[in-house]
Amino acid sequence: MNMESGKMIHSTVKMKQKLIRSSTQRKIDKLRKIIPGCEEVDVETLFQKTMEEILELKMQVDILKRLSKLHGV
Repeated sequence: MNMESGKMIHSTVKMKQKLIRSSTQRKIDKLRKIIPGCEEVDVETLFQKTMEEILELKMQVDILKRLSKLHGV
């Protein structure tokens, strides 16, 4: 492998890493918008709050299922 092809490979790897980071950042930004109160928090807090939100929503679904079963819906 010559110096020029080594630079091309390095450049391609860097470009892929940048695309992955930007894709991940877009997903994190979307998550910030849908989790209440998380527009300005760090990523660790965002993931913690996301987990809490999922558990809360799961609990609400369970309650609604029980209520619908109780009322024959």
